[in-house]
Amino acid sequence: MVQEYEIVVIGAGPAGLSAGIFVARQRASCLVISKDLGGQLNLIPKLENYPGMMMSSGPLLAKTLENQYLMLKGEITFDTVEKIDETESGLKVKTTRSEYLAKSVVLAPGRVPNNLGLENESMFSNKGVHYCTKCDAPFYQGRTTATVGVGGYLLESGILLSRMAAKVYMIYKGGGLGGDKDMIESIKKKENIELVPNTSIKSISGTTSLQQITLLDNSGMEKTVDVDGLFIEMGSKINLDFVKHLVQLNASGEIEVSGGGKTTHPAIFAAGDATHIPYKQIVAACGDGASAGLSAFNYAEKLKGKHGIRADWKKTIGDTVFHY
Repeated sequence: MVQEYEIVVIGAGPAGLSAGIFVARQRASCLVISKDLGGQLNLIPKLENYPGMMMSSGPLLAKTLENQYLMLKGEITFDTVEKIDETESGLKVKTTRSEYLAKSVVLAPGRVPNNLGLENESMFSNKGVHYCTKCDAPFYQGRTTATVGVGGYLLESGILLSRMAAKVYMIYKGGGLGGDKDMIESIKKKENIELVPNTSIKSISGTTSLQQITLLDNSGMEKTVDVDGLFIEMGSKINLDFVKHLVQLNASGEIEVSGGGKTTHPAIFAAGDATHIPYKQIVAACGDGASAGLSAFNYAEKLKGKHGIRADWKKTIGDTVFHY
């Protein structure tokens, strides 16, 4: 039997869980579907830039958001979405294990950082190996770091690290840096940056945390370098195959959205890192998720001939609910 919900949210990262919270608060039936809890939050051992929280962690925030959502009687299932299709009664969401019908869908699948494919890479994740320089560079004040990547991702990583770390190795396979010329000139003037061209990382090692990386240059020569942290900036991937026939994507494969998380499909809204909105930060994802959730709720309400709401602030006086 196909289960029916007013709103289905795809993704249980900060955007998806925030969308779920704001939908569930309106007492609308809501299901969050995700492969895991937290998404990229699980890559954050310490969280310093989320307003109102000091020295928390990504996984703790994810669990807190989930508890808030469940407390409001929202539902969550861990599964993989394979396809979303239109039907006469709404949208059909097909997963690996089941099918669901919804009046509206919020897309918040996030993105997954590309890794190097090294043998010990996952073992040292958050223990010296990082995939977000913006997020984790502040933890390496006065320490020795390395960054490996491509194009603008690598340039930005090198500049950010140079402001905090005592030493930065910038590692890249080509003979020269690619990207913005002004950024490249700025990097070449940094005394604490050492450029390592024509080189890849062969292996990484350490005990409880990362301690060394072994470099391999194009001539076959190996060199081992002591580092406290390695930042991998190889870009990221977004899986939107299940919905790309229904919404417009940009050249980078991101969902095009307008105010309130609207996509080109009237019943589908989106938020978080899978959209084209800049500033891929947790607080931005939460805010956009809340907006997309309320937009999805309003869409479902209008199908019933109701006006929807403008905000989530409300007060009940007698039998009347006042929204502010």
